[in-house]
Amino acid sequence: MSSIVVLNPVKFGLHYKRAVQARGHRLISLYSFSEELLEERWPRHADGDDVSLYSRDFDGMLNELEPYRDDIRAVLSGSDASVDLADRLAHTLRLPGNCVELAHARNHKDAMRRVAGQAGLRIPRYRLVTSIADIPAAAHEVGFPAIVKHTYGGGSHGAVLLADDAALAGLDRLVKFDHFREPVRKWLVEQYIRGREIAVNTMSYDGQHQIIDMWFYSQPDDSDYDFPYWNNVQINREDPDWDRVAAFTHEVLDVFGVRIGPGHTEVKCNADGVYLIEVAARLAGGPVTEMWLAHSDFNPYYADIDCRTARRPEALGQHIAFDAAFGAIAVRNEGAPGVLREIKGLDAFSAGPGVEKILVAYAPGDWVPTTDSTTNIPLGAWVSGDTVAQVRERMYHLRDLVQLDIDREAGGPSDA
Repeated sequence: MSSIVVLNPVKFGLHYKRAVQARGHRLISLYSFSEELLEERWPRHADGDDVSLYSRDFDGMLNELEPYRDDIRAVLSGSDASVDLADRLAHTLRLPGNCVELAHARNHKDAMRRVAGQAGLRIPRYRLVTSIADIPAAAHEVGFPAIVKHTYGGGSHGAVLLADDAALAGLDRLVKFDHFREPVRKWLVEQYIRGREIAVNTMSYDGQHQIIDMWFYSQPDDSDYDFPYWNNVQINREDPDWDRVAAFTHEVLDVFGVRIGPGHTEVKCNADGVYLIEVAARLAGGPVTEMWLAHSDFNPYYADIDCRTARRPEALGQHIAFDAAFGAIAVRNEGAPGVLREIKGLDAFSAGPGVEKILVAYAPGDWVPTTDSTTNIPLGAWVSGDTVAQVRERMYHLRDLVQLDIDREAGGPSDA
C-alpha cells in the first residue's frame, strides 16, 4: 500500500491526516517534537494515525521509516516548524521536494536574509548578533525604529520593536526561548520597514507559481508596531499593490527554490518598493485555509499531496473563485497583564454579523499576559461578508461589542 509521511501533523497538520487517507494512502505520522511538548500542547496528537513514529534526530527518523521505505510516495510537513526537515527527508528518500540546499534559508531568518541579499532582493538593513549585549550597537547601525527577532520560530514570538534609543533599556525582558522552547542563540536586528504588510499564499507545481490569495495586515492607526495581528483581511486583485507584490513574490519563490507545493510569503510595501519580510514553503496558518475550504472548491491539502505525487492539481492555472470576502480579528490585551474577570459582550460578539468562528483563549480567573504573539491573543474571530469593505466594517463593529475586563492589580502566576 502506498504511504505518505506527514511530519509533526499538529495544528493545520490535522487536515493533512484526513487528506492523505481520503486520497487512499496509508498515513505515517512522524513526530520529532519532544514528548513533553506533544503531551502538553497536543495530548491526542496520534488520533487518526495509521502509523505513529517518534524520533528527535534525523538518522533516527530514517531508521523509523525503514520498514515502510519502499512504499513511501511523499513527505509533507504538518507544522510550520518542520518544513525544512520535511524537505531534507524527501531529498534523502529520493522523493519530490523543494531545493534542499535552500531548505534552511526558507525556515531560518538569518540564512533567509543572506540568500535574499545575495540575490538582490529588497530586504531591510539587518545585523545578526549572538548576544543581547550586542543588540544596542546593531540597532544603532540599522537605525531606529528597529525590530529584534528570533532567527527561528513564528507567530511573532519574541519579536520586540525598538522605537528609539530609550527602548534599549528594556532588553532584559527579551524572551530567551523560541516558539518551540529551544534556547535562542542568535537574534536578528533589522530596520523596521514602514508601509503596508501583505501576506501572499501560493501553490507551485514544476516551478510554475499560482497566487491563491493575499491578506493585508492592518492596525488601528499608522504607528509602528511589533505585533502584526489586529485586523487581517483578504484583498482582491483590484488592490493597488497586487501586481507589484505578485511579481515580487514570483521572484522570491524562484530565488528560494520553491518548485512544488504551498508557499507563504510576507512583504512590506511602500514608496521605495516591496521588501521581503519572510518566505516559507508551507501553507498559511490561522484562518486562511479554513476560509478557503468554507468558501471555495479549492482544497490546499489535496493540492499539496497532488504536487508531491507528480499529479498537477486541477485548480492550478485557473482563477480560484471565493463565494465571500473574509478576514480575521484579534482582540488583544494592550495593557498590563492581569487576571481576567470577564469578557464583556462575548455573546453579542459571537452572534455578530458574518462571524463564522470565535477563538477564546482565556476563561475568567485566568492570568492574561500583555499580547505579544499568536500564543496569547485573548479573543479572535473569523469574519466573512459580501465585499472586502463589508468585512472591514463588520470587524470594526465587532470591536465595539466586546471588552476585556482584567484585574491588573492582581498578582501574577509567580506570586501565587
